[in-house]
Amino acid sequence: MFEQLSEAQIVGLSLVVLGAVLVFAWFVRSRVRALSALFIPASVVAGFAVLLLGPQVLGELTGTSGLIPESVMEVWRVIPGLMINVVFGAIMIGKTLPKPRQLWDAAAPHALFGAFLSFGQFALGGLAVIVLLQPVFGLPAEAGSLLEMSFAGGHGTIAGMGQLFDDTGVPELVDIGLGLATISMVTGIVGGSALVRWAVRSPKVTVVRDEQFGSDERYDVDDIHVAPIDEKPSTDTGLHPTTLAFALIGVAILLSVAILWSARALVSALGSDILDKMPLFPVAVIGGFLVQWLVTKTGHAHRVDKRAVEGISSIALDILLVCAIGTMSLATIGSNIPAIVVFTFIGVGWSVVSLVWLGRRFHRTHWFEHAIADFGQSQGNVATGFVLADMVDPQRRTATANAYGYKQLPYEPFLGGGLLTALSVPLITSIGLPLFTAISVVAVAVIGVWGMRRKAPARSGGS
Repeated sequence: MFEQLSEAQIVGLSLVVLGAVLVFAWFVRSRVRALSALFIPASVVAGFAVLLLGPQVLGELTGTSGLIPESVMEVWRVIPGLMINVVFGAIMIGKTLPKPRQLWDAAAPHALFGAFLSFGQFALGGLAVIVLLQPVFGLPAEAGSLLEMSFAGGHGTIAGMGQLFDDTGVPELVDIGLGLATISMVTGIVGGSALVRWAVRSPKVTVVRDEQFGSDERYDVDDIHVAPIDEKPSTDTGLHPTTLAFALIGVAILLSVAILWSARALVSALGSDILDKMPLFPVAVIGGFLVQWLVTKTGHAHRVDKRAVEGISSIALDILLVCAIGTMSLATIGSNIPAIVVFTFIGVGWSVVSLVWLGRRFHRTHWFEHAIADFGQSQGNVATGFVLADMVDPQRRTATANAYGYKQLPYEPFLGGGLLTALSVPLITSIGLPLFTAISVVAVAVIGVWGMRRKAPARSGGS
């Protein structure tokens, strides 16, 4: 029956089935309390449902393709690399652009601590590959970038790097990275919750939270925002607010394509091909920034509906998660369990040690409230950071939410899935993993000294 469908009809069927899987996962999550207690998104549940019902599990048991046709799975394998451009293109659109000095004063401790954690992941991941994972388990040198990509970058970054890994000849790293990204979501919440318990009960740590941990309060990712939602924009635009948001994201991606192609041409003229395999999604942040800057300068910023932009971005991210997790290779993950265990141990250990021993050196005021947000992002994604910050500061008496939100402006374009993350694989291929690791170690030292010795502004953003 499916053989009679055209390619366009198969794409349409794939989207319809995707919606049905998300509804099923939403129902399961509402019934299984452990999933909501760990803040596991329904899209992640849907991804694992696809794994179970698809050809890799049910299909193997029954000798069929499972309940999901292979033609649908083929479409889903392509979708993550497209949706990640939408997610990154929407990051800046609808945001209020503060003055550079105001932005840096608030964001600097978070941005520097986040960069410290990210470069540490590059350095430790590279060392692990050089010393153990490459000589003993045969992992390729490009795996030295995998820890930062999966822990700080997450599923979207790994999925967006899929084509680059394929072109480099190491496609197995995509599945290993997706496995690590899934683990990091759990370690972020579980490990972060344990650290919050420790901080609340420890006489050596001062936190603003006055309730005992474990009360009847509930925290949901859907309730957490970077900043208060702007007032409802003017509807006199000629377009529905959601349509306008979609159009602006499209323009941002189009600008990003032009920027990337221009950069490739310039670098190629200088005799280098380092940008030839660079993916589009990190540049999409720049495109989104330009779009927001243009609508602000032309006096139309109030017409951009932030809720509509976030809605489109959320749809793209949820679709990305379902397709990325649902199509990852269980066989590849199973054959690389030692590497996943080593990376997980290093990733969690590095973030915990950095938070406990150095968090107060980067964040001078209300240090734990601020540092736990950076811990969450280094272990999963931006939302995890907000969840943990709200656990320790549920009334938002500190400036953590705004400062952490501002952090994304100088941090996301470069690390945690940004330009430097995307360039890490071409750099390793070009200069070798030992030199890349050495550069990362130097970067950790420089950023550490800068962050811990930086003078706080006259009016601290943490009080």
